[in-house]
Amino acid sequence: MEHRRRRSSTVELPFQQLLKNNDLAIIENPLRRIPEDRLSAYIESFHEEFNLADVVDLATLIRGARLARDEEAFMSEEVAAKSLTTIETSALEREKRASIWTESRELKIILLTCCVASVAQGWAQGAIVGANQAWPEFLGLKIGQEEGQIFRRGDVWKFSATNAIAYFAASSVGAFLCDPLTEILVGRRGALFVAASFTFTASIGEAFAHNWQTLFAWRFLLGVGMGAKSSVVPVYESEVSPARLRGQILTSWQTGTALGIAISGVIPLIVPDWRFQIASSFIPALALLLLVFVGSESPRWLIKKQRYCKAYSVLLRLRENPLLAARELVFIWAQLQVETTLFMRTSKDVIDLENRIPHLEQQIYLRQIGLLGYARRITQLFTIPRARRATLASFLVMVAQQMTAVNVFAFLASTLFDYGGNGQHQGIPNRGSLRLYLGFGIANFVFLLQVALARLSLEKSKAYLVIKTRAKKGLDVLALCLVWLFVPGTERQIATMEEMNYVFGVSTPQHVEYQVKEVGPWCIDHYIRRRRRDLKPLYRWVRGREGADGDATAD
Repeated sequence: MEHRRRRSSTVELPFQQLLKNNDLAIIENPLRRIPEDRLSAYIESFHEEFNLADVVDLATLIRGARLARDEEAFMSEEVAAKSLTTIETSALEREKRASIWTESRELKIILLTCCVASVAQGWAQGAIVGANQAWPEFLGLKIGQEEGQIFRRGDVWKFSATNAIAYFAASSVGAFLCDPLTEILVGRRGALFVAASFTFTASIGEAFAHNWQTLFAWRFLLGVGMGAKSSVVPVYESEVSPARLRGQILTSWQTGTALGIAISGVIPLIVPDWRFQIASSFIPALALLLLVFVGSESPRWLIKKQRYCKAYSVLLRLRENPLLAARELVFIWAQLQVETTLFMRTSKDVIDLENRIPHLEQQIYLRQIGLLGYARRITQLFTIPRARRATLASFLVMVAQQMTAVNVFAFLASTLFDYGGNGQHQGIPNRGSLRLYLGFGIANFVFLLQVALARLSLEKSKAYLVIKTRAKKGLDVLALCLVWLFVPGTERQIATMEEMNYVFGVSTPQHVEYQVKEVGPWCIDHYIRRRRRDLKPLYRWVRGREGADGDATAD
């Protein structure tokens, strides 16, 4: 293949190719494109333009930029000059072996907020499961819940629509509401507050419904909150998490959701009133409303809004060290400059990046951000190659979840256990089906918790997928194949959100070819033939540069 022949080349490629069509699968740091002797001038201009002297001195910001550009070179120079303090050395060492429990108080508060949000999500989803045994009769629907009861097909459709409308609203309205809320109006915390307000209000409103139409309307609003919340929380978590813990922290969303589903299975066994059961999700929603503004706003969102002083202050609370905070501030700024220039809309502002990091004037940046409206951002999910690949990967993961049929159990368990697959009563008492639902919820949470707590290696992850596939039927096999072929993996070396840009720059055919020709044979050798050999990596990391116009060196 042509890209294989070019893989050995070390010629420096322009940003346009690496971020749009990364044929060489190169992962690099954009700051390496700034010659070291010019880095200080870039940072000095950045420091002055945004009045950062109020929060961080220029020397610290320059040292943070050098650390962001090349950690190994920075460490060797600082150690040789004996200018690295004991506190800074300790912070850098602790970062490499960090765990969630050793992170800053600020980060723990934000993660607690996000965990409460995920519990509220699962609880809101499962709150109607127990209530499904009673509310149709109270609201005048005849769906044959009791033996000998009159059965009206139209009422079954109304019952089904009332259950399903929350998820339809979440996917068609709530998820798309996330963008204007966060980007235009209120930021990550504000969007989460709005989502929690929908959940809280709708949960209370459901309890006072006196006909199915009212319950339907309240569940639509509940779904809007669910969709917005599920879109905001993972983004918020990823933007505040340290690079090496980001993947582990993001598992908390699904784990918390599973916990919420399990808790929702306890409520019907304790409180027989269906109105309280369906309204009980107001409890975590209220806790979320009280917690959401205790933590800080996302520093990346603040930087995008040009609020650099505030962003540095947040990063300082999150990382608890000025050097680490300066490093992240510069890294985010550099990547944002590159992305804004790449996707400029007006021709008069277009800059040919070549092999340079641009330094956009503030008014140009604000003009371009203003031109990047909501409709255009939605369009770019499909028109920008790397965004299109990320969208495809997300879509396939969500489709794969539906193929496992886990949501049928999670959202319709009591009805499913009562009726079975033939539409006839199975003789399982109401409380019996509720106990089965609770058992499902606990099992779902326990298994997810095991995955979240374990620091799984690549080998263990693959073994888990193999075991899961053997236990399921054809749709799971199809889901496994789709994810394996089209969803890029995040190897251990890929730590930062900036590096993920380059991962999705790799073309889909190239990724599929690698999975089939490299990973497939390696799995057969490793798991079936028990032959130990290294897997040839897809991605290459650029480690050093000779200058802006020199050749790149890659591992």
